[in-house]
Amino acid sequence: MEIVKRTFLRACINHSCLDHDQIDKILTPLCDQHQVTKPANQEALHEFAKSIENTIKDLNQSLTFMVHPVTGKEYLVFTITDATPDKQSHPGLTAEECFYFSILLEKLAQQDDCHIAWNEAYSDLDFKGSTKPPKKLRMQTLLQLWTEMGYFLESGDRLYLGPRSIVEFEFYLRSNFADTIKECALCKQLVLWDVKCTDCNTKIHRLCIRKYLRTRSNCPTCGNKWSTRLSQ
Repeated sequence: MEIVKRTFLRACINHSCLDHDQIDKILTPLCDQHQVTKPANQEALHEFAKSIENTIKDLNQSLTFMVHPVTGKEYLVFTITDATPDKQSHPGLTAEECFYFSILLEKLAQQDDCHIAWNEAYSDLDFKGSTKPPKKLRMQTLLQLWTEMGYFLESGDRLYLGPRSIVEFEFYLRSNFADTIKECALCKQLVLWDVKCTDCNTKIHRLCIRKYLRTRSNCPTCGNKWSTRLSQ
């Protein structure tokens, strides 16, 4: 099983962000090859990932599951725990291309609901006097790459912060965009979309408020009767 864990970790590092279908495509043949039992259910898979994370956390690395509120899908995300956009290493990219990554992250984080239209990813970008900003075709290629890596997420015609950005840049986002990046009043983790209280406009994770309202009927922030619909 240790060989399986090491090989699976390498796959997680290479892909950065995996949904359950991708996990199954990697883990099933890997377990068959080494004749070990694959984690039988979601709980066992979480324990499997946690056991791997325990071997890398001292290296400032993390392997954790998160549910993205926009898609409702759960992802397994490999991250560098002390990362900031200016420290991100993108092998083979120019300084201007790396700067484009930082510009996109900042542009998304500054929006109240942390998303922009797709065409805004290529317009009104301040490269601060750079003489050679990437051409639009190159920007499209980079955006596709970063989306595949989980840094950004496409839904409809909108672009959102992806699972890896939410996990990896949590401290950076909290510290630099306090006006738009909030924490859930119940679990204290980042809340970017989900639902808002009709009265006080506070964002709360849909799953958190559902659990909370099993025993209460008021908003945990303003105390008024909760009236926001929870269905998606």
